[in-house]
Amino acid sequence: MPSHLTRVIFRSIIANRPLLYRGCLHRTPRPRLSIYNVKILPAQRRTFFDNIFKPRRKVKPAELPPGIEVLSELAHTQREALRLPPPAEISPALKAFFAQKDVRFEDFHVQFAHNAFRYLLEHPREDGQPWLTRQEMEEMFWKLLNHPPLAGGKPHLAFGRALHAESKRLAEKEDTQEADEHEPKGLSTYEKFELPKFILLLSKFGASLEARGMAEKTYAGPCDSMVDSEKKATLWAWAAVLQGLAREDNKEELLATVDKMRQLSVPFSASMQKVLVTYFAERKGLEQAKHWFSQPVVGADGINAEEPLGDTYTALLKACALCGDLAFGQQVVASLLQRQTPNKQAWDAIFLWSAAIGKGPDEIDRMMNVMVRRNNEERQKSPSTPVVEPDIDTVNALIEYAMSKKDSYAAERYVSLGEKRGILPNAKTFTMQIRYRLSIHDVDGARAAYFGLQGNASGDEQSLAAVNELVQALCESKQHHIDDIMAIVDDLHERRARLAPETVAALCILHLRRGETHDAVDLLQVHAHRFTPAQRIVIRKTLAAFIMDGQTSTADAWDTYQIMRNSFPETPRQDRIPILNEFFARKRSDMACHVFFHMRNSTHEDITTNKEVYVAAFTGFARNADADSLELAHNQLKLDLNVEMDTQLRNALMLAYAGTGNNRRALEFWAEIGASKEGPSYNSIAIAFRSCEGMPFGDTHAKSIWKRLKELDIDIDKQIFTAYLSAIARNHLHDEALALVELAEEDYGFAPDLYILGNWFNTTTNIERQSKVEEWIKQHYPAVWTELEALGYWVTMDGFGYRQYNISRDLEP
Repeated sequence: MPSHLTRVIFRSIIANRPLLYRGCLHRTPRPRLSIYNVKILPAQRRTFFDNIFKPRRKVKPAELPPGIEVLSELAHTQREALRLPPPAEISPALKAFFAQKDVRFEDFHVQFAHNAFRYLLEHPREDGQPWLTRQEMEEMFWKLLNHPPLAGGKPHLAFGRALHAESKRLAEKEDTQEADEHEPKGLSTYEKFELPKFILLLSKFGASLEARGMAEKTYAGPCDSMVDSEKKATLWAWAAVLQGLAREDNKEELLATVDKMRQLSVPFSASMQKVLVTYFAERKGLEQAKHWFSQPVVGADGINAEEPLGDTYTALLKACALCGDLAFGQQVVASLLQRQTPNKQAWDAIFLWSAAIGKGPDEIDRMMNVMVRRNNEERQKSPSTPVVEPDIDTVNALIEYAMSKKDSYAAERYVSLGEKRGILPNAKTFTMQIRYRLSIHDVDGARAAYFGLQGNASGDEQSLAAVNELVQALCESKQHHIDDIMAIVDDLHERRARLAPETVAALCILHLRRGETHDAVDLLQVHAHRFTPAQRIVIRKTLAAFIMDGQTSTADAWDTYQIMRNSFPETPRQDRIPILNEFFARKRSDMACHVFFHMRNSTHEDITTNKEVYVAAFTGFARNADADSLELAHNQLKLDLNVEMDTQLRNALMLAYAGTGNNRRALEFWAEIGASKEGPSYNSIAIAFRSCEGMPFGDTHAKSIWKRLKELDIDIDKQIFTAYLSAIARNHLHDEALALVELAEEDYGFAPDLYILGNWFNTTTNIERQSKVEEWIKQHYPAVWTELEALGYWVTMDGFGYRQYNISRDLEP
């Protein structure tokens, strides 16, 4: 396997860049862009002897989350009723899966973990000890809480319930063994430490009403007679319920919960006030936000009064600015300034209010000077007064507000304001800088901000998400060198960061456009198997779109299909049929035949061939005149017991055999359609006339069908009329064809147009006759002839035969 370090070093050497090591103590905190001018040499082609003596590059093995292969194998054996693996193998795999650090656990993987946990409970150890200790289950529980998925969460809730139930059972067993008759009454150890965590889990994953029911039964006030642990559990549980209802946007139950808390004498804490004020402020419910802001709050002890939190002030002042209630906002600001020593959070809220009411960075800078001067005066009077001055959190809050207003210019000025005051940007600043610069399509500026982030990398999800957006923008811009993009990707790989599925898709397309198939495969092997099915669809759809892009060469399209088939074997039938049709459109019936047989040989019911696949295949073989592949596919249909013949399928077969020149066989299917219970469709009639073209005595069969239509008084549409006209003209009955065209408008109600006259001309397969048809059209429909000539034509028999204009004569089965 090629060395990753070698690849990084050689790319840096080729690009004439210095080699930077992340842990270097003497590098500058903000690396500058190196200016270089490199002449790009043409790629050197490998010789025949290079391919002989140089070993072939091996594909990287698939990288799966630790333990997930064993857990998924357990689910597979259970589903297929096979021999189950021993629990001694499942327990280490489950522990290894949750031993991952800073990883977002997706629904798909948590389902496997929950299934394995149930399996361990159903198969206990012979010595009676549990497979997992309480501490191990608690660590799993916290990781479910701290690393929620971006969407979903039902599997997390189900698994969390199972972990909590088992942990509770073990705790009750231990409490029974260590029971103390003289223990004072109150909340139990479980209710003080374990139940609040479970309430938090329920609230976080959409079961807030259930969480409220538990809190109502267990936690009630007042807190005067409670010990500290009981107060903490009570306030934490009810705050979690309020936060969950706010997250679910359940306004009625949120207010009902507050009423219930009053009935139970539960104190109203500052964190609860923050939830309510923020909820209504974000939804422009200013009056209710003001109401909850005016309510007295208590601190963590549940007894002593406390001031609102800084975030509460910030949310309320933002709402006042957006709703135009400047008077109340000024009152809040005045109350903050009247304090003898406003704290840092209060000043940050004031600065944000000033930005919200329209003050610019220069005015806010002067306000910061006032803040520093007031603090210095207070410190001179009382040296114990803490230092209060603007910091990077102050600047970041202003930048974040400017971004919410989509004002990138103001955001940039706030960054400059911070640098002017000696406040160096941190990882959050650079992250926001990348995002707001990308929002105005300043890709180079975002890339420059990335270098600052690289020197202050924290590895949090927000910064990684911003870097992923930058990589996607670089791939889409098509103006940046591949080495610039891969330098960022290599840095992410070095940090063991997880790429977003959109980033993986963009990088795959970049490699495929450059002909770097092995790099695309390696990238998928490293990342694709860690994604959930929904995330894998993003990559798969992108690869499919690349295949169907008209600018993609046929060779690259085929290589991409092979990659998609191997890396995404779950690709359903509905996504494979467009690819099948694409290869037919590229006139590569052989490749389309492979796509067909890949579906035919699959045992999965969502992939294997059905009627829709056969219809698409036979239609494609007809348009490509591929008789050999048609015969292979038809034989497979005869052996396929899951597909029943109907009119549409017979239409496709009739069209296919007519397209490959076997018109007599095609008319046999017409006879089957006529004898079937379903009967023919309008498409069947048009295809039957198409089958009469070019066969001996085809006009006799066509006239017989036409006579039958007249007898049954079938409504003749333009497609059927044109198909009959083409059959007559192709069998050299020029006079009869001319008579049909002349009486078309009188007898059938539609005037000859490009479709009718173009088909008539193309099916007149005689140079002399075509000249007469041309003269007639020019004389009677000159505008149609002008349209026909604009389409262009080609000449049969290597330029010595009759003309064929570029009109589509395709029929649908």
